[in-house]
Amino acid sequence: MKSKKVLVENLLDLLGGGDNIISMTHCATRLRPQLKDSSIVNVEAIEKLEGVTGVVNQDAGVQIIIGLTVGQVYDEFMKIWNKKEISEKMNENHDIETKKKNIFNEFVATMVAIFSPLLPLLAGSGLLRGFTILANQIGILSETSTTNLVLTCAGTAVFTFLPILVAFTSAKRFEANPYIATAIMGALIMPAFLALVKGDGGNLIQLFGVSIPVFNYTGQVIPAIITTWVQSKIEHFMEKRIPTSLHMIIIPTVLLFILVPLYAAMIGPAGNFISIGMAQIVNWLENINPIITGGVIGGIWNILIMFGVHWAPNTMVVIPEIAAKGYSPLIAYCATANFGMAGAALAVFLKSKNKEIKNFSITAIASVMFSGIVEPAIYGLGVKYKTPLVAGCIGAALGGAFMGIFHTVGYAFVFGGLTTIPAFAGTTLWSYVVGLVISFVAGMVLTFVFGIKDPEAQM
Repeated sequence: MKSKKVLVENLLDLLGGGDNIISMTHCATRLRPQLKDSSIVNVEAIEKLEGVTGVVNQDAGVQIIIGLTVGQVYDEFMKIWNKKEISEKMNENHDIETKKKNIFNEFVATMVAIFSPLLPLLAGSGLLRGFTILANQIGILSETSTTNLVLTCAGTAVFTFLPILVAFTSAKRFEANPYIATAIMGALIMPAFLALVKGDGGNLIQLFGVSIPVFNYTGQVIPAIITTWVQSKIEHFMEKRIPTSLHMIIIPTVLLFILVPLYAAMIGPAGNFISIGMAQIVNWLENINPIITGGVIGGIWNILIMFGVHWAPNTMVVIPEIAAKGYSPLIAYCATANFGMAGAALAVFLKSKNKEIKNFSITAIASVMFSGIVEPAIYGLGVKYKTPLVAGCIGAALGGAFMGIFHTVGYAFVFGGLTTIPAFAGTTLWSYVVGLVISFVAGMVLTFVFGIKDPEAQM
């Protein structure tokens, strides 16, 4: 932890000091500080720090790529960062302008904060589900056995109870009571409530004398996020106006009494219709032409990652689709982006005479293969030298198009790498593997063809 402490202390200094930091969040691989003045940040010095694999410096702000240990670095940062140093009096007009300018970034940051803590569970469940399916296919585990039943439950429970998990992490993001949020979500996935739902849902029941439609909310995330946000507003309002001695009794009672019916009558049905609409858009996208869809998604995914906006489709499209259907072709197409860049990185390693770049290329390849993290390859090689990024994107598009021909799907939300291949175990596993190979080889060959003109790379 000492090295992380040194890293954080250096970051604080190079970011302009604690006074210059308004807030700090993180995603799966990056620290995302919100700064008062980005112009005083020493980006070049940050890039050279041990433990930093790159910096994304955009008009919207600075993002620092750490890798899989970003959560530990973030925790250490929050221990050291002295929030009391931050000036509480900010220019009101500047604050409003910043909020308007960064509204999409705030949305992405919120989604990242809600779903990042769940990524290990989603990945682990997906791998277990993949291994179970693989065991069924090769005949070592009967699909009718109780062992298969238990393992299937273990691998899919995360999606059944996803509203509860999302409510818990949302409550932490919105500074609400996570245990109350959990109880509110749990009320509408109780067996007694689910028994009211007929068929695909939409049938009417009576609530306080009013007819409302009921649906199965297992696996849905939109109602959970909205309801928890509403909870935070009501909760904060009551905390300021109710004597502290009565908080423990009154606040949970009022929140349960108000929000469970509100969730059942309004937020849940509205969120369900939004989810249905999004699902129809996804189905439309997948059915236009799977070859084109696979090629386009594979081809642009590294660009979305480069700008840090890939979390929006991940959380609002891919994860809900897997929760609803149990599979998604989009997660397979996205994986090609990783292997396209890994192939480009291998070409750089083979051709470059610069020892430092060769070592970094190996690190970037290992990051993709063993952890599914592609940012080092994108920023350290792709953005820096341009042609590897172009080659990687084209390679990914070719791999995605191939997968589209055979309607390749994945069964869990995982990052594309060698260790996560079991999450794609099924009838299309072979086409997934071949698609990855196509992406890797094409990315490598095209990087050789395009070359790198930068003398630093010495290709």
